[in-house]
Amino acid sequence: MDKMGAFESFVSAVQTGSLSGAARQRKLSQPAISQQISALEEIYHTKLLYRERSGVRMTRSGELLYKHAVAILDEMETLQVDLDNLAGNVAGTLTITAKIALSQHLLGNVVMQLARQHPELKVVLKADDRILNLAAEGIDLAIRAGEIGNGAGVVRKIGTLAMMHVATPAYLDAHMRPKDPQDLINLDYIQYKPDCDQIATLLSSGDQTIQVPIKTGLTAQLPDLIFQALYSNLGYAKAPQFLVTGAIRNGELEEVLPRWRIPEVDLYLVYPAREIRSPRITAFLEVLFETLEGTEGVKLTASAKHMVQGNLSD
Repeated sequence: MDKMGAFESFVSAVQTGSLSGAARQRKLSQPAISQQISALEEIYHTKLLYRERSGVRMTRSGELLYKHAVAILDEMETLQVDLDNLAGNVAGTLTITAKIALSQHLLGNVVMQLARQHPELKVVLKADDRILNLAAEGIDLAIRAGEIGNGAGVVRKIGTLAMMHVATPAYLDAHMRPKDPQDLINLDYIQYKPDCDQIATLLSSGDQTIQVPIKTGLTAQLPDLIFQALYSNLGYAKAPQFLVTGAIRNGELEEVLPRWRIPEVDLYLVYPAREIRSPRITAFLEVLFETLEGTEGVKLTASAKHMVQGNLSD
């Protein structure tokens, strides 16, 4: 029996909470996962999991085996990373996740550049506005804007995104150009569903920060729908500066209340607590930070570049 494979299936079942989840993560059939775990139970002469309708639950023996299985798999991964570092190989699979807008307009370029530089590296980009469970989904790194989520993992702030309120000149011509924050209530706000601006928004000017009431006219679930609504002259919206700078320069969009700023959104790198340094992670971070540094409206933290040269745990 492939004991390492059985350990991986057992750990996946525990982390995903079900045999079906482990099957999806391991790309095996559910019966195969069940057989591997049953084989472990036969080898160690003890029951490891309670199989219930809601999923799986560890026995006390299962908790002990899980602890040792994770340690063993970590050691095997460390061995592979050390061998890769020794050979300088940037290969294998790297799975990352980020919000849809970041994936489409920033990380897509990072992935394509990595593909050109390291043809033996396969990067899987999961674009999703949900906060995915890194361990359960088999994700190596997450780039998150604003929200961190409650899942297990190590969080490092790597920068901030400047935000702007924008609308088309035609919409502002037809309605009004706000001169005062209180004027926003007279315009229709295009709400992006993952954001929390529903009845008010924060604005700052100098040392003054105020909460301003807004009137939501439309709520969209995808970034592209926000821009469709903007260009259809349905209202104004909040957007990262890097997404709208070009449109403002060529006159397609106009900043609303340019003297008042929207709070910046923090940008985070999240990785599993057991994540270790590998050449593929180093290669990804190098291209990511180079891309972010050259993107208007993005500010990197002082420690971000250091993360490429040192360990993630530094």
